[in-house]
Amino acid sequence: MAIRFKRVNDLRVDNDLLQKEVADILGANRNTYPHWESGLYEFPLDMIDKLANYYKVSVDYLTGLSDFKGDSARNYDNEILAKRLYTVRKKNNLSQEKLSLIMNGMSQMKLSRYENGVTLIPFSTLYLFAKTFNVSIDYLMGRTDDMKIKEEVIIKK
Repeated sequence: MAIRFKRVNDLRVDNDLLQKEVADILGANRNTYPHWESGLYEFPLDMIDKLANYYKVSVDYLTGLSDFKGDSARNYDNEILAKRLYTVRKKNNLSQEKLSLIMNGMSQMKLSRYENGVTLIPFSTLYLFAKTFNVSIDYLMGRTDDMKIKEEVIIKK
């Protein structure tokens, strides 16, 4: 199940870019990118990472989890991602069995494969995991060490 992230389109339009130009920037197929942007196809983790880096925003901002634009000097790391999925599950005192029920019946085998870095977690699943446990996608992806989803700071005059 792919998810459409409105800000992906908004940032492209705000930067006066065509879909084919963003595809070229990402090194992606020009015919595939529009399907990612529309939510028809699953955005690969590495492409979400490249997109956030290009726009100089956090993945949390890009996906609408946060209004804080932020940025990261680090790129996504699958080894860190696998460890952090495990860490968040343990922090919430959940077995893989209980987590599989929370994650809409996802099999324990899939969860184990994600936590051990054997299988790459689909981005839509990672997004739902982050929302469920109120944890930053940037943290999960290894882009930051701050587990919390950052809030935009509004300065009142």
